[in-house]
Amino acid sequence: MEQSKPQRRTNIFDYYRTNKQIKLTKVLERSPQKAITSSEDLSNELFYDIFNYLDVYDVYKAFYNLNIRLQSLLIDSTLPLNINISSMSKPSFQNYHRHMIMPNKHRITSLSISNPFVVDLIFSPVRIASSFTRLEKLIFNNIKSKYLVNILHHCASLHNLTSLIIIPIDHVSNRNDLCATIFRLPKLKYCEMSLIESNQSNSLTISANIASPVEHLVINNTLYLNELNALLTYVPQLRRLTCRSLSGNDSQYLKTFSDTSNNLTHVYFDTINIDFNQLEQIIRSLFKQLQVLHISTDNDREYLDANRWEHLILSCMPYLRIFDFQYMGFVDNDINQMTYDSIINQFSSLFWYGRKWFFKYQLDLKEYRNLLVFGSTNPYRRKQYTLYKLAKHNVRKRSGKKNLNSVNYLEIQGEDAMASCVNYFLNTTKLTLSNYFNENSICLELAVKRIVYLNQLTTLVIECYYFNFEQLIKLLHSTPNLHTLTYNCALANEINVKSIQQNELFRLISSKNMIKNVTITTSNSLENIKLLIGLCPQMQYFTINRYGLSLESMTEFILSKSKAHIQHLCLLCIKNTTRPMVAILKTLIESEGLLDNYVIKYIDSDIYIWW
Repeated sequence: MEQSKPQRRTNIFDYYRTNKQIKLTKVLERSPQKAITSSEDLSNELFYDIFNYLDVYDVYKAFYNLNIRLQSLLIDSTLPLNINISSMSKPSFQNYHRHMIMPNKHRITSLSISNPFVVDLIFSPVRIASSFTRLEKLIFNNIKSKYLVNILHHCASLHNLTSLIIIPIDHVSNRNDLCATIFRLPKLKYCEMSLIESNQSNSLTISANIASPVEHLVINNTLYLNELNALLTYVPQLRRLTCRSLSGNDSQYLKTFSDTSNNLTHVYFDTINIDFNQLEQIIRSLFKQLQVLHISTDNDREYLDANRWEHLILSCMPYLRIFDFQYMGFVDNDINQMTYDSIINQFSSLFWYGRKWFFKYQLDLKEYRNLLVFGSTNPYRRKQYTLYKLAKHNVRKRSGKKNLNSVNYLEIQGEDAMASCVNYFLNTTKLTLSNYFNENSICLELAVKRIVYLNQLTTLVIECYYFNFEQLIKLLHSTPNLHTLTYNCALANEINVKSIQQNELFRLISSKNMIKNVTITTSNSLENIKLLIGLCPQMQYFTINRYGLSLESMTEFILSKSKAHIQHLCLLCIKNTTRPMVAILKTLIESEGLLDNYVIKYIDSDIYIWW
């Protein structure tokens, strides 16, 4: 298959292409005989063109300290900057912050922070937030929620800020204050947030005097019906709503929805845990202008009533053009297949056919019950897709091979699910392998390659009962662009670490792979850690579960390796800890001289060390 062309990075220095070409032509015309023999002969325009393809931090590292001219090109320009701060080391950030970020606050149009340590350094004092006058997009990922209200309060004066993404690293105890602050931002159009509540959280309350201009809202956590209703009162201009999970079983909330958000045209509910009566009330109150509806549920068999859906669509959603529906639920093994065929037949009437809304079902065979998966055959622009094992007798509903180009995240639930797949996922960048894969399979990477374009993958998640380490090595050999690896499965206790590390393929992958983020959260052993450290010497961010391991010996081993074998490692997260363990680690680090310039934090049962 022909490889797609590499995508150009988001522009860092944005200027008009036409003007650039005119200037380059004039430079060449002025000195047609002069040969370019060094970088000093390159024009400013060509340097800007080079910068355009690189991340700002990479530009800073490569050019800032070369000479005065290049330093001036970076510092004295008025062109906009996109700043992304993730897992750089503490000394590197300090230099970058001092030389590039602070002197150029007025040039930054996009700021993304995913390091839990740097937010209180950049926004100190907090009023400095109002100095980012050109800021259009702000992303807080893995940030403690206590910082957010004060920072966003000072962002209220930023009249270019139209996009905000907030995914705190901890549970949010001040959700009402945070929502009120977010929705007071005067120009905000897009908002994505995760508001996982803490035990001390109060329920979201209805807005009394806030009317946000937000038109696109994404909620990356579970909401209850009353909380969704409260959120919608803040955003009367909302057109697009995405919610990861909607729950609620209290009948008192059936009549709480009003027409406060009657402008909705696109709604995506990834998981609905409410009965059909409650969803019907929401539809009747809010979906009069709806054009696109995407829902997935495992809650209520009433969702499989085609006649009820038909009546609801005709009476309450007259403009609906895309109906993307999926139902998953366990059913008894002894149910006759004619029952499933009758469901398909109900969704095959002229009403559904005329709108080109087609459906199919499949059965994932279990020991005692089957998992029924029923839904749309055309997933439209669905970004996530799950492959299940098909029942052997369910062959008449299988369709021809399709290229599902919209899917960027694919989960394969077991080797049998992979074997029965007839589709191809060209643009998938994240792949999860779950359930069971044969330990003795020698062609796993070939089987996956039949489904996914492996060169495209950047994230690989292994969540299996057992997964042979040799399989992982072969799979990594076929995924050269991987930067994130999560390994949540049991390795065989009898593995020979030294033998695996001396394997020629292991050494080849270790020397070539560019994996920067590694996570192990279950079934840990020091042998597992040794193998993954040896396999991923370029890692910068390491997350590990303490369960079953000595905190001191594990930390000492990892930090000692960071000085020699994994020299890029600068951020370590140890999960499943307690607050007193912070003092234990401080004593260990300082008594053994493991780190010099470091900071340590305890956040929601996890310890973070940054150096």
